[in-house]
Amino acid sequence: MTPNPAARPQAQPSGLTVLLRATRAPFWPVSVIPVLIGSTLPIWLRPAGFVWHTGLFVLTLLAVLLIHIASNLANEYHDHESAADGKSAHRGGLSGGSGLIQTGALPPRVFLTGAVVCYAVAACIGIALEVVLPGNLVLVLGAIGALGGYFYTAPPLRLAYRGLGEVTVALLFGVFPVVGAYFVQARTISWQAVLASLPITFAVVLVLWVNEIADAESDAAAGKLTLVTRLGTRLAGRVVAVKLAVFVFASLFVAVFTGSLVPLTLLSVLAFGLARTIVVDCWTHHAHPAKLAEAQRAALKLHLTLGIVIALSALVAIGN
Repeated sequence: MTPNPAARPQAQPSGLTVLLRATRAPFWPVSVIPVLIGSTLPIWLRPAGFVWHTGLFVLTLLAVLLIHIASNLANEYHDHESAADGKSAHRGGLSGGSGLIQTGALPPRVFLTGAVVCYAVAACIGIALEVVLPGNLVLVLGAIGALGGYFYTAPPLRLAYRGLGEVTVALLFGVFPVVGAYFVQARTISWQAVLASLPITFAVVLVLWVNEIADAESDAAAGKLTLVTRLGTRLAGRVVAVKLAVFVFASLFVAVFTGSLVPLTLLSVLAFGLARTIVVDCWTHHAHPAKLAEAQRAALKLHLTLGIVIALSALVAIGN
């Protein structure tokens, strides 16, 4: 008798694979990159009394990453509760959630427990940083990050369901971590640090925007009224996506012109091809989510490339 291939047991993913999927590892750079930028920026701007602290950098990076992971886990749990991820035909990749709850690979309580643990560890690190840093800025930004990340999908605020998710992401994965990391190293804040944060802020919003276009149908079915579902995918893909791509590079030129970023960061314009892919695909395939996978990958690559160039460019000021 010829064995039936369909009857063969499916290979189960390894523990590490499940962990990376549950915590949405492909999106970790959106929290790591702004910390790198904010931490190296003082090397270029040279605020009074600046001395690089490797230990503080590591703690800052770990705290921000843990808050991000905790928020991913909490969002997965609450999106499951609202059936937002359950309605997605594209889950498990770069959109629609990890799919681990829906397939039975992990129970929902694991996500909520993991979120609590990560938030708790991040809080301990924040308290440790507070002891050695002036003022309360670290705890304030950390608390805003944790609360904003948790209530991104959690009731009663459910920010992403009320058209506030895009602004939340812009602040929590753009302006705040750059300014916060800058403060940890420089012990002060600067308007130039805010300007320096804008290119990566628009880049992370562009990442979110492309994912929301891909998820628009399932989000609308679950009552998740993102700005994309409110505007419609045609306007979101053919107007807003183009504007966001333009803002990424326009804000980069403004930051360099004002001296907030090193002129060398203009090398990142070489990533224009990635922006073109995003714009063309969103324009052409805004109504076909399955065809936006390349645009989603390009958005992540653009964010990563831009962030690395900005962060490393500041190192040219070492010794000057």
